[in-house]
Amino acid sequence: MNLASDIHELPPILEINLVLTIVFFVFTLLLISLILYLRVHKNIANRRKEKLDLLLIDFINNYLFNEEFNKVKEMAVFKKRQLKTSLDKRVAISQILVFAENLKGESSAVIQEIFLGLGLYHFLISDLKKNAWFKKAKALFVFYQLNIKIPMSLVEPSINSSRNELRQQAFLYLLHSSTENPLGFLDKINTPLTLWEQIYIKNALKSYKGNTPDFSRWIDHKFPSVAIFCMKMIADYDQFEHIPLLLKLLNHENPEIRQQAILSLRDMEISETLEVLLEVLIDNFPNENIVLKQEILKTIGKIGLEKHLQAVAPFINKEDGILKVELQRLDRYFNPKSSKIENTNYTNNLQSDTINMSHGT
Repeated sequence: MNLASDIHELPPILEINLVLTIVFFVFTLLLISLILYLRVHKNIANRRKEKLDLLLIDFINNYLFNEEFNKVKEMAVFKKRQLKTSLDKRVAISQILVFAENLKGESSAVIQEIFLGLGLYHFLISDLKKNAWFKKAKALFVFYQLNIKIPMSLVEPSINSSRNELRQQAFLYLLHSSTENPLGFLDKINTPLTLWEQIYIKNALKSYKGNTPDFSRWIDHKFPSVAIFCMKMIADYDQFEHIPLLLKLLNHENPEIRQQAILSLRDMEISETLEVLLEVLIDNFPNENIVLKQEILKTIGKIGLEKHLQAVAPFINKEDGILKVELQRLDRYFNPKSSKIENTNYTNNLQSDTINMSHGT
């Protein structure tokens, strides 16, 4: 009996339905087979990982603490028998990172020795040469955590990656591998620093063991985000010698840079420059946007006097609700017994409103 000829003898509608049913059935079988294969493969991989984790823990503990352990011989045997696939090597790297996180001093140097002896250095170097950004990011993370030097030619291309995760890992590696110029990569970036990148760099600098960089070097960077970050760091690291530079930036054409100059100078709070700072802020107040006017009022509240508040009060319009609230708050701060400041414009506006309401009635 010829199945194909029998199908062709069916009415067209039934023929199409039958063919589609067979195709759907075949695809269903293939899908189920794939799911079962992946499940079995995952289970096998998990069992292998669990077994290899135990073997690695035993091997590393013996390598670290067993004086009778033949390191050279056992290293070669373990590498040959246990690290046969990429999965095996990645499991080994993860376990080594766990030990590295918990061991310091001489033991951390031994962890590096194990990492190199198992051939994991060249395995990750090959990842850095591939196109997969996540493999590059993981490799840089491992090299950074284990404090292992690698060719700069393999790191520097990543500082301008389109993937923020890879850029961050490249920044961290370059920062911690440097002994003299931890932020030198800022000269080579071709995209602005994101807020998260600034946070990563700031936190990484806390554990940097070399000399604190001179952050003023990047004040004139082509990207305002870099200049703003360095202005924050000038305040955080109390680089008081750069206060004159910050004072000049109060008149910068970029409002974001002017704002950060205010914030940094306010945080540094150097008495010798307070009067100069307040004088410039008061002069600039009428022409600033609302955000900067708010920062100026906050600065007056922190380091200024009532006379400084009175100097800017006439330039606050009744439409600027946020500024009026801040003005009244500061007035109460400087004059606890008074409910409002003697502000000519503000009083006139209230009188004008009252007259208009009377005429309306």
